[in-house]
Amino acid sequence: MRVTCVLALVAALAAPALAERVYLKEADAPKAMFPSAASVEHKTLELSDEQVAALGKDLGRKISAARYPYLEVHDDRGAVLGVIFLLDVIGQAQPITFAVAVGSDGTLRDIQVMVYRESHGEEIADKRFRRQFVGKRASDALVLGKDIDAISGATISSRSAIFAARKALRLAELLRSTKP
Repeated sequence: MRVTCVLALVAALAAPALAERVYLKEADAPKAMFPSAASVEHKTLELSDEQVAALGKDLGRKISAARYPYLEVHDDRGAVLGVIFLLDVIGQAQPITFAVAVGSDGTLRDIQVMVYRESHGEEIADKRFRRQFVGKRASDALVLGKDIDAISGATISSRSAIFAARKALRLAELLRSTKP
């Protein structure tokens, strides 16, 4: 019994500490990302097989998901301010949950880490890193080291943030093209 307890303790101490760090809750995202938000609608963007294939080609990765939840954010007169895509992107080993706000004009308004699960690299949640994305469009390349400076020691997390931004911008573009 004592040996089992000692082994369990050693195993627990040897494992990396992976605690989920919640930076932003979904309910708080609209006001945090669109300060003049008055109302929000939960919606889902459903892509055709052709759109999924095109998205994968644009992003340079195989994409299999065809359904993307998003929040449509309105002002007090009901006008659409923009959308917030809620995306899980793999980090080094765990998914990082991002909220990416795209204005009705197609520019990225904000990107925020909602949940960070990796052992290090959470500096991507810092405002000075996130500020680099503001104003970017789907037509912008968003290349690490050129358009976006990486966080030292958090290169993989920085790449994940770029991927989330690129994906959300392209999803918002698809969403705008399907509206009447």
